[in-house]
Amino acid sequence: MKIAFNGLIIDEKRAGIGQYGHNLINSLIKKKEGIDYTFFLQEDIKFSYDNIIYRKNYNRSYERIFEEQVSLPTKYNKYDLVHFIDYSSPILPIKVPFITTIHDLSFYKYPQAFTRGSRKIKELLTPISVKRSEIIVTISESTKKDIISYFPDVEDKIRVVYPGKPCFTRVDNNFQIDSVKKMYGIEGKYILAVGTLEPRKNIKSLIRAFSIINKEFKDIKLVLVGKKGWLYDEEFREIKDIEMNNNLIYTDYVRQEHMAALYSGAEVFVYPSFYEGFGLPPLEAMSCGVPVVVSNTSSLPEVVADAGVYCDPNNVKNIAESVISVLGSTSLKKELAKKGIIQSNKFSWDKTAENIISIYKEILKL
Repeated sequence: MKIAFNGLIIDEKRAGIGQYGHNLINSLIKKKEGIDYTFFLQEDIKFSYDNIIYRKNYNRSYERIFEEQVSLPTKYNKYDLVHFIDYSSPILPIKVPFITTIHDLSFYKYPQAFTRGSRKIKELLTPISVKRSEIIVTISESTKKDIISYFPDVEDKIRVVYPGKPCFTRVDNNFQIDSVKKMYGIEGKYILAVGTLEPRKNIKSLIRAFSIINKEFKDIKLVLVGKKGWLYDEEFREIKDIEMNNNLIYTDYVRQEHMAALYSGAEVFVYPSFYEGFGLPPLEAMSCGVPVVVSNTSSLPEVVADAGVYCDPNNVKNIAESVISVLGSTSLKKELAKKGIIQSNKFSWDKTAENIISIYKEILKL
């Protein structure tokens, strides 16, 4: 069984889909099961595996999409099956069956959160992928419902396969935590938020909520971690309006090896996103024993279950009150930390890889 795996969306500063792809590749390589994989990757992404076709590093997403659409389709025809881990399978026909992982339909549900160009590309390519894919893999029941609502004819070929939890766990070494905090200019207690800086993540409401929280907890800081995403200028304007009090810290991207310590040092993790296909950061926080406050929307209740406090992402006061309820209760923090670890252990990349491989075999009738 020869399978081509397009992982070109994975870059060095991986987040979201890139993080998903990186963990999935690692898990597939470990399982093997007689499968001959060929991974298409950017040249800076290295795995302990021989059969990798390295392409250049892409500075812009449109460069990658152009290659995926124009240069690569004919290269797939020598394989038995192709797996695309994002929405953009080729417009040009390929002769072998393929599966596409669709993580969310945020560009349909929240079009205002995207630039016009990126939204148009997604609106063009996604229906093609949905129609032509042998199987559509999605990462939550919530996203499955969204796909069915826009494409009701494809319900029978959708498979929900949850991602796994991250490989890192809680750091109890205070020296290690303090060392990482110092690298990113963090002192004292802090609330942590992780995610690409873009409108869908609702950072503006979080910052406004923090101004309320800060009146009651004057010594606490808000730490924002993540790359600059779509329309980030608007988010930064909000940050600049409140940054004078020195209690708001924006780190930009944080290296993966530092994330466990950064999570573990936080008083609470907050994720007031409007919409998520899955939401890896809350799962990462829970795996580090950090109490989480998340939105009561989309897939997040699937991920967090009863292990977190929920908030209304459209209500700044409610976001603030939810965070304050955790900060003000030692017993609640301990309870959520314990439940979070239990909940995070329900997600396994080994199980994810098994389910993906079973889909490969289903398509190839093995």
